[in-house]
Amino acid sequence: MKIFSTMVLVCLILVSNVGTVSAVQSDSARLQKIKLLSNRFRVDQAIETIVFIIERKPDTAPIILVRPDGSKLYANRKHDGVKWMDGSSGDMIEIKKPMIGPWQIIGDILPSSEIRLATTLQLKIDYIPDWLFVGEEIKLTASLIINDKLLSLGRVDDLIVLRAYLRSKNVRGNDNFGAGTFTIGQYIDDGIGFDARKGDGVFTGMLDLAKPFGPYSLMVRAGNKAFEREVSQDLMLRRIPMTVDLINAAIDGNYALRFITNGQVVDLAQSSLQIQISHPDKTVEELSISGLVAKHLYRLPSVSKPGRYKVDFTIYGKSVDGRDFQISLKSMRFKIAVPAIKEVKKEQVELDKARELKFKRQQRAKKRKEAMQKAQDEKALVITIVVVNVVIVLLGGLLMWLFLRKKKSKAEKIKIKAEKARLKAEKKAVAAAKKETKAKK
Repeated sequence: MKIFSTMVLVCLILVSNVGTVSAVQSDSARLQKIKLLSNRFRVDQAIETIVFIIERKPDTAPIILVRPDGSKLYANRKHDGVKWMDGSSGDMIEIKKPMIGPWQIIGDILPSSEIRLATTLQLKIDYIPDWLFVGEEIKLTASLIINDKLLSLGRVDDLIVLRAYLRSKNVRGNDNFGAGTFTIGQYIDDGIGFDARKGDGVFTGMLDLAKPFGPYSLMVRAGNKAFEREVSQDLMLRRIPMTVDLINAAIDGNYALRFITNGQVVDLAQSSLQIQISHPDKTVEELSISGLVAKHLYRLPSVSKPGRYKVDFTIYGKSVDGRDFQISLKSMRFKIAVPAIKEVKKEQVELDKARELKFKRQQRAKKRKEAMQKAQDEKALVITIVVVNVVIVLLGGLLMWLFLRKKKSKAEKIKIKAEKARLKAEKKAVAAAKKETKAKK
């Protein structure tokens, strides 16, 4: 979509096949309107730029323009000096230096289409402060003005789209440094959402300001393939002036919210906070705090049952310089666990039974294993005792045998010695007897 600074807007359609309308610069000419009653018109040498705003039956094909030489202009083809935007129920066409002579329109044109003579087309936006809070909820209202009069397109509302952008100024030290450009809104004059009335020429929508804090250029553009207009201004996004924390067992064992508000930018006495608590049983509780203080601890006695909670916050405040503002803070979500003494679910009971059964099987297996081990230990002990006893008996027998053998050997030695002594005595006695006998002789 290209931007061009000026455009003479002339919609020419005559009530007869031979009528002529010229682009006149007088005030009376700029305010003229002529109902479309015929599909023919004539262009004269005074017209440098012509713009058609054609209304046709919904969901019909774009119109076809027939030039004086018989050649045709189509919406889906490129032609020198022609810009064409077609919607579901209308066309907007700009032609620079149109061919002089009789022209013809082919298509399902509605009688409500009009001729508009003008010399200027401007985009106008309502006042927006030069600073806002991050996440602040603020409406953007914009309109297209032709010669100080509102341009309304009726049922061809989808021919013009309005977009809003934030472009970071890349100032070091701010969160938006290097953030680039954000699209913060796109609106059609369709009577949906914040837009009050379809096709009245007033575009209304909510700006998405949940962006990093810092300095920006706010740019608002309106247009289509046939034209574009833009306005811009400086905008500073400041940090959200309030922080919220959830504290467990803060007051008498209850949950509590702690709010810290920047009193240097917010008029605390004239500001309030709306709190919305979504409980686990789907009920919604509305609470409010009026006359904020810099530090505030707010008890939540109703937050006690197990389940998931969601808390939403909206600040309705007034800045210290007297400007009213509204900010929706980020939702807070948390869960309260089921206490151990509460009745457990059926699935938990089944799980506990399975765990108990498994434990019992493990205990029985452990006992069997211990019994087997004990039996093995007793058997090993018996074998050990038997072996020890056998060893003791064998050792005792061996010692006895050695003792007896030694004793027997000693007795035999005594007997032999005695025998030797006897034999020696007998020998001595024989010798004495022989000596005595010899003496007698």
